[in-house]
Amino acid sequence: MADAPRDVVRSAIDIFPPERRPPLPRIIATLIFDSRNAGPAFGMRSLHATSRQLLYEAQHTDLDLRITIQNEECVVAGQVLREGCNGGLVEISGASGSAEASLNELCEFTLPAIPPGTYSLTVRMQDVEIEIPKLELKD
Repeated sequence: MADAPRDVVRSAIDIFPPERRPPLPRIIATLIFDSRNAGPAFGMRSLHATSRQLLYEAQHTDLDLRITIQNEECVVAGQVLREGCNGGLVEISGASGSAEASLNELCEFTLPAIPPGTYSLTVRMQDVEIEIPKLELKD
């Protein structure tokens, strides 16, 4: 095809449409536990916690998040609790910026530090996307 006119080469390539993958099902996660709202255990004095734990539920998946404030920025780390989640991707985005991290073999992740604000967090796996549409990161 080296001597073929460009139009012939282009039309030969165009006959094979690009592979189209259907969009992944998207599930909105529901908050089921927030350590900030939990009262101190009986007999324990109230202490200022260095991190906040949030637990979300989305059908057959749980998301365990830990938010830690370091140098006036927020570090979000966590674990996806379900089978077959390694290799997935976690993305956080908002007006203050965005960041992403891959899930390791234990389905854990740590996102780079980001400024306080309101964000959307999405976990993309092979068969589903799980979203927390409004995640407030603040001290």
